[in-house]
Amino acid sequence: MLERQRNFGPPDLKKLISALNIHHSPFTIRHSPLTIHHSPLTKTLCTFLFFLLFACHFNDLSAQTNLLLNGGFEDINICTEYNAECGVEAWFYLKDVKVEMLSNDEKVPSLGNNSFGLFYTWSGYTGFTPVIGTILPCRLQKDLRYIFRGMLKAKLNGRLILKPGVALGTKFYVPKRPFSAGMHPDSITELKPVPGTGYYQFEYSFIANGTEKYLTFGTYIEEDTVSGKRTFIGVQSISLTLDNFELVPSGRYEAACEDFTKNKELIYNYNFRHKEMDYSLFGTGELSINLDQVDSNYITQIKEPPPARLKPDTLKLGEVFFDFNKANLKPEALKILDAFFIKSGTSPSIDSIYVEGHTDSIGSDSRNLELSLQRCESIRHWLIQNNIIAATAMQVHPFGKSKPIASNSTSQGRAMNRRVEMIVFRKPGK
Repeated sequence: MLERQRNFGPPDLKKLISALNIHHSPFTIRHSPLTIHHSPLTKTLCTFLFFLLFACHFNDLSAQTNLLLNGGFEDINICTEYNAECGVEAWFYLKDVKVEMLSNDEKVPSLGNNSFGLFYTWSGYTGFTPVIGTILPCRLQKDLRYIFRGMLKAKLNGRLILKPGVALGTKFYVPKRPFSAGMHPDSITELKPVPGTGYYQFEYSFIANGTEKYLTFGTYIEEDTVSGKRTFIGVQSISLTLDNFELVPSGRYEAACEDFTKNKELIYNYNFRHKEMDYSLFGTGELSINLDQVDSNYITQIKEPPPARLKPDTLKLGEVFFDFNKANLKPEALKILDAFFIKSGTSPSIDSIYVEGHTDSIGSDSRNLELSLQRCESIRHWLIQNNIIAATAMQVHPFGKSKPIASNSTSQGRAMNRRVEMIVFRKPGK
């Protein structure tokens, strides 16, 4: 159990926490087909491997924008009623749910410093029960797919089965209220245990209709009636710990709306909790937070994918294509240049060219630099004369003998080192 750091609930919360000292079990599949008894070393290894894979998965999605505010539950709200910490920014709940900020003792860097603890009771209702909800700072794109994911762990009576769920719509979902009639909560079935932590990672995919404003996270709880177990009498206490909530586009090139920061400030400035928050959510399904939903700046932005970057082409002309110890291009060299730059029809795609001259180690440094420069200039002159590229888009780099590609101790190696290289860069998208 996480260490209790900040108590956001009313005074009777401590009684509720005390009531949790009953037989607890994880909430997920009660009768797992796979049961493994791990040694401490195996548990450590499994935990390490999971978070290595989790980090790789996270990095793969790092280009995506999290469209939820305060999904790590690190930002604390200072409520108006008591001028004290009494919740987390951007997340809201009904009075039946008691909340508490918990310090993270799992030693898992991805969980941050805090996790969000919630406590409520179950009295036999098996439908979707809202736990917390948030306002989306950006409107989603109609008919595009999004992924809601996060981490949670639960403690409840071993004879109960708990499944997480989600409801998305124009209102905060409250069961049996008229404004919730058009909303359709759904259970989250994709859950994976996080080895060695007690957490489960969940993921839920959906197609947006473009009107979503509130995301309500909740649970489905029912009694395990296998083997004719007796029916519960009275209420049962439920404890949830949440962290790392995200809502991301499935496409890599969808970004937050232009008003994301402005809307975040509006949502964070709602500092009411307790009665006022409960009355608004239960009465109308929304809070007095007015975002400009008509303005196009409120809609997520579709960004064009960056153009594919092609590897530059490299054309090499050895000394055989020049007169001995001179910079004049031989006819064979002219044929190669003509085929590469003119007959291929790819010249319009050229953005810039680096021309590099190289020699072997025979001769003085000054003569080798001079010869490599002269040969570069011969090619540069040909490119300009044939309208291949503007002079300002070329750079000439004479290196003399300083960058050999083979040994200068053999005639074959020296022949390879006597060369001119043209590195051709293409225009984006070409």
